[in-house]
Amino acid sequence: MRSRIVCRIFKLAKVALVFFLGVAAHAQTAQTGALGGMVTDPSGSVLPGVGITVTNTSTGQVRTTATQGNGRYLVPLLPPGIYKVEASREGFKAATVEQVRITITETAALNVKLEIGSVKEVVFVEAQPMQLDTTSSALGHITDQRMVENLPLVTRNYTQILGLSPGVSGEVNNSAAIGRGDSSLSSATGGYSIGGNSTNDNNFQMNGTEVNDLAGENNISGGVPVPNPDSIQEFKVQVGQYDASYGRNAGANVDVVTKSGTNQFHGDVWEYFRNTALNANDYFLNRAKQPKGVLDQNQFGFTLGGPVVKNNAMFFVSYQGTRERDGLDSTGGCLTTGFLPPLSNSADTRTAAALAQQFSGEPGLLGGVIMSASDISPTALAILNAQLGNGSFVVPAPQSASGTSTFTSPCHYRDDQFISNLDLYKGEKSQVSGKFFFMNSDQVGAFPNSQLLPDVVTVPGFPQDFTNQFLTDSYLLFQWSSGEPGDPGFSPPFRHSGARVS
Repeated sequence: MRSRIVCRIFKLAKVALVFFLGVAAHAQTAQTGALGGMVTDPSGSVLPGVGITVTNTSTGQVRTTATQGNGRYLVPLLPPGIYKVEASREGFKAATVEQVRITITETAALNVKLEIGSVKEVVFVEAQPMQLDTTSSALGHITDQRMVENLPLVTRNYTQILGLSPGVSGEVNNSAAIGRGDSSLSSATGGYSIGGNSTNDNNFQMNGTEVNDLAGENNISGGVPVPNPDSIQEFKVQVGQYDASYGRNAGANVDVVTKSGTNQFHGDVWEYFRNTALNANDYFLNRAKQPKGVLDQNQFGFTLGGPVVKNNAMFFVSYQGTRERDGLDSTGGCLTTGFLPPLSNSADTRTAAALAQQFSGEPGLLGGVIMSASDISPTALAILNAQLGNGSFVVPAPQSASGTSTFTSPCHYRDDQFISNLDLYKGEKSQVSGKFFFMNSDQVGAFPNSQLLPDVVTVPGFPQDFTNQFLTDSYLLFQWSSGEPGDPGFSPPFRHSGARVS
């Protein structure tokens, strides 16, 4: 028994070692990028032993490495942002590149040529020609925070602009959709197809944590978590050719990273609104000569980020609230069209005798035909005569001679989301980051069965409540030192994360 336990412990240790080495072998992840390249002298010969210092201009985080025997270097696992790169070696002038952009899932290429001279002399490289990415064949498109914040998003849902990436196709966004809309549903109702694959084949990751939700249909759930645009650092849609470290199925990878704090305080406050008075009437309501449906929406919130201890501890927090009354979303159960029985709004025409006379010869509920008042079900009679608080019938008379009727009743929607990120930089060899996202949404559907029975009109007065909750948290610990994986003193990164979508 003892030997069997020891054997199992040994196997687990081997699995853990393979896992750590596998993670370390990747220069970038779904929430980080990398920097690599070659350093040469004026004649084009490679230079080993050149010290490379990479500094995040926003947080002051410093990473160092050195070129190998072939003159190449690699700085892995860099959070997205702008970096300053310095290269120096005895007998050569130091070179400094002020603006190098690192994006998620990509290894930025930067080749440096050192000039002969004193190491105290510094050459500032103002511009670098665009380098071809020779480290990965993955196809994808980066959308940075400026695009996310400035592009028109009617419900402030970043997934509405996924279709701007090449190879991505989806339905036109419905501006009357309630809440976050359908674009964040990874199901057939509103998802995106990439390269002709199923919408459920896509892999959504937030801060490196999978947040897929395959039940986001018919209000069963709310789809994938959607951080507000002001809290997004950037996101990327990988449409193909990615390596085995990404992807869950054959579709795309949608990798989104939320902002972190910097050495400068930054923040904003917003209030976005939509109002019924500013909207045109719905086509079907207008055709049925019905009044304009209600659509009132308010979205408000703030972001705040900055240093706790400069260069060592940064924080970022964000809140957004949404309050909405929507009577124009047909898929959300706020607008319904169908056929009603040929009734009138007079109580005298809804007695058992009047109904038996009107529907004489029609099929009954239990077979046969209606011949007298006794053939009318007491339950059906009670429903047909039930009235709402305003005195109108629950089952009203049809709006047209053909029996077609269109109803709108405001659905109430509310959500609150919180984001909090904390980054601790304990020198070059360790970093601790905690990221937390929470969102709770409640929706009341006025016509909950209209999506399940599209050919049957669901009359007002039978609302249904839908509650969705998102909780995504990730705890990340990176440990590293100069050198490549396998060198003495190299510490592979360790990462623990968890996500819950309900």
